Amino acid sequence: MTVKRLRERQAEATRELLVGIARERFVEQGYAATAIDDIVRRAGIAKGALYHHFSGKDVLFKAVYDVVLDETAEAVLAAALAEQDPWAAVRAGLSAFLDACLQPAFRRIVIIDSVAVQAAGSWEGGLEGVELPMLRTVLTPLVDNGALPGVGADPLAHVALGGLYGAALYIARAADPHTARVEADAVLDIVLRGVRAVATEHK
Repeated sequence: MTVKRLRERQAEATRELLVGIARERFVEQGYAATAIDDIVRRAGIAKGALYHHFSGKDVLFKAVYDVVLDETAEAVLAAALAEQDPWAAVRAGLSAFLDACLQPAFRRIVIIDSVAVQAAGSWEGGLEGVELPMLRTVLTPLVDNGALPGVGADPLAHVALGGLYGAALYIARAADPHTARVEADAVLDIVLRGVRAVATEHK
């Protein structure tokens, strides 16, 4: 292994370490209450090493945010692709997303704290970059097989994303997230059955 490659691996390991520790602290106490000094102390590195990878706490938060969002999209897509029937795939994907809404990292980082960080103007983020492509993948089979005549995958994915974000907010802010997840699931089930009924009528 060359010296250059060794340094690259060490840098990658340091970055992953920082993202992992920051994730733990952001989930446990929130973005605002988490200090850079606390993160580097737990990582056992100098503050300068952190700033070599991330220009500030907001940039580190964005890195954590991206990891959590990618994990969620992968879980939703895996659940959907495990089903052969397009409607069953959509239902499985919705269920997996609602399950993700119960995970502390998703609730705290993606839904709650990201709003405050973005409001501060530090960075622009959102579910669109990762979740929209995932939704297009899940919904495209419905469009391709004519299950939803006259509807394109892109507008369908955008509207679906809005509904899922609303469900995520409802669960994240609820006093009892598990009950809220059941309630959100019931609503999405009604919506999905309604859409399927209308689609069947227009075939």
